[in-house]
Amino acid sequence: MNEEQYDDMELKQVDRQRKVHKRKNYLLRFLIFAAICAGIWFFLNSDYFAVKEYTVEGNSYYTGDEILSMAKARPGNNIIFHSGIPEIRERLEADPYFREVSVKRKLPDKIAISVVERPQVAGVIYGENYVIIDDEGVVLRRTDVDPELTLLTGLTISKMNLGEKIECEEADTLSMTLRMLASMREGDIFFKQIDVSDVLIHAYIYDSLIVKGTPGEMMKSIDGGELQKVVNRLFEEGISRGTIKMGGEDYMSFTPEIETD
Repeated sequence: MNEEQYDDMELKQVDRQRKVHKRKNYLLRFLIFAAICAGIWFFLNSDYFAVKEYTVEGNSYYTGDEILSMAKARPGNNIIFHSGIPEIRERLEADPYFREVSVKRKLPDKIAISVVERPQVAGVIYGENYVIIDDEGVVLRRTDVDPELTLLTGLTISKMNLGEKIECEEADTLSMTLRMLASMREGDIFFKQIDVSDVLIHAYIYDSLIVKGTPGEMMKSIDGGELQKVVNRLFEEGISRGTIKMGGEDYMSFTPEIETD
């Protein structure tokens, strides 16, 4: 073997050693990487990330415990991999009372539920029962117990499904009446019952004290505080029976007769 061949063999041997060394380095790096990943996986699946608490905010009609029960929210699940957040949101969104539902993680071990409820603004008399609706006319529930809300009568109902807007022949009048009820709540006045069967609605402050006019006229009068002044003056004079009639250009008159037509 000459010197040139010997040098060749030496170079090949060095190359083989380098390749073996590289393979060992790659294997070592892979093992280290795998160990790190395994450590992270075990850490993320540890009790440190087990759900220990749920918080609820924005609720009024339902209590926090009722919402957690409806959502089937249970502690113990892993907050990262098995939080159940989509299922919690889906269960709550199925209830007509919730207009918006937000469910978020608060690492390491809390889940925050935030809801926006639909307000109960009126009860629609339907046979011997009441249908509770929100400010958009969405049906929230049915009950046989007086809801202690403004009761609406005179609607010719064609559709009334939970979670959907009530459908009736007097749709425009109902829409304006619901807007008027918003003014009523802000204007510190309360109507016990409203008959919406005609263009001129009849709003009962008492069984024997009625306000008669269009929803638009009443809303304008309430927003301006004029109706409240008239009602307060009648109360001061001990009058609790009669009809307050509204007309255009802020006109109002009172008669001791009860006008239901």
